[in-house]
Amino acid sequence: MLDEVTSVSDIADDDQKLGEKASTSYGEDFILDPRETTGTDFESVDSAVCAILVKKDGGAGAVTSGTFENVVTGPKQGTGHVIIVLKSGKNCMFYGTPSVRYFRRRR
Repeated sequence: MLDEVTSVSDIADDDQKLGEKASTSYGEDFILDPRETTGTDFESVDSAVCAILVKKDGGAGAVTSGTFENVVTGPKQGTGHVIIVLKSGKNCMFYGTPSVRYFRRRR
């Protein structure tokens, strides 16, 4: 399975729909972390994270895993949100300080 980037601006305020969208894309049931967090430069994402909700007009930076184009973030990047569904076992990294929320597998 390849990493996948999907626009979800139309449902960004509905945690249930976001969870359903990510779960459908990945084929597993996800839980969305309740709070937004700010990534730090060169931070790697924990392997328990299966998808990431990225706020495009959040902190200046980027999210990358090497298998999709960087998702660039910041005040001049326009509004909206995307979900990045990560390939199993793939490392994802932040540059700068992007604003994100994590999806984790439901246990």
